Amino acid sequence: MDKGGTSLDRLARHFEAYNRSEGKSPKTIIWYSRVLRYFGDYLDERSLPDHLEDLGIDVVREFVLHLQTRKKWPDRQCRLTEQNLRAISVQSYVRALRGFFSWLYREGYTGENILADLKPPKAPQRLAEVLTDEEVSRILSCLDADTSWGCRATAILTTMLDTGLRLSEVANLTMANAHLDEGYLKVMGKGAKERIVPIGGFAQRVLMRYVYHFRPEPISTNEDNLFLTFDGRVMSGNAVQMVIGRVGRMSGVKRLHPHLCRHTFATNYLVNGGDVFTLQQILGHTTLEMVRRYVNLASAHVRVQHRKFSPMDKMDLKKFRLGRIHRGSDRRQRGAAGHPL
Repeated sequence: MDKGGTSLDRLARHFEAYNRSEGKSPKTIIWYSRVLRYFGDYLDERSLPDHLEDLGIDVVREFVLHLQTRKKWPDRQCRLTEQNLRAISVQSYVRALRGFFSWLYREGYTGENILADLKPPKAPQRLAEVLTDEEVSRILSCLDADTSWGCRATAILTTMLDTGLRLSEVANLTMANAHLDEGYLKVMGKGAKERIVPIGGFAQRVLMRYVYHFRPEPISTNEDNLFLTFDGRVMSGNAVQMVIGRVGRMSGVKRLHPHLCRHTFATNYLVNGGDVFTLQQILGHTTLEMVRRYVNLASAHVRVQHRKFSPMDKMDLKKFRLGRIHRGSDRRQRGAAGHPL
């Protein structure tokens, strides 16, 4: 079989089947397929061959250059149309292509990993934003925990802020895996990897209140999810996100979104004395690379907090007035005191 003559479209279908058989998450499978489709469209628009033997590193580099100058929303009539793709987006495209070509090498389609020397372009390392204590207070205070909607919203947000769970992980939590009496949740994360996530006393009480007093009867025995709609159906990820968006508008914290809760948990965990290795396990990261971002953010947060609680600033030092500095007079005083000018 002439593997070099295999088209990109056919290889992409084989790759998708492989990812499905390996149990990759639906989002991961969709993302790989989307990147390969964009790559195929790029080749087609330029009348370039799309057979494996023609897909060298130079072609991929030209595609990366195209991405770096590509408009964000080329098919939409809006003000964002003139914005280029973000560097982090281009970086993720390159990672997807590298993963695809690594698979080609492992499966014997190529004699070498063609993109082994292709490094993802650098992207600005921005510190993730977190919610302030005052914002968290406003979020929880705007909810009436004595109502079905308010108690469920409080339980969802408290869980996310106390555990750092992803949106999909919250939506997929089941009653069987919510060990509230023992104080932990069993979570199925990315890559079908199960992990144990502890919950604090406050979150434990909030979740118990929701389960014992406000969680509706499931519409069928198959509906075992922890968070349900008012008619007993499973809440989708979109439904959970809509609840969070509504709370953001109600509280005035309009920037509230699910991943912001995750950033806030991770940062506060480190600021409060938690270690990075335990945080890595709680968040479900396979490496420490992502956790290092939170270490930097926690360090920045500590510096801000020092401004608020600086020991010298808290002392009553009003009598130690520095006075005003007058031009010339300060120079004369230093000279009179024997100090070198």
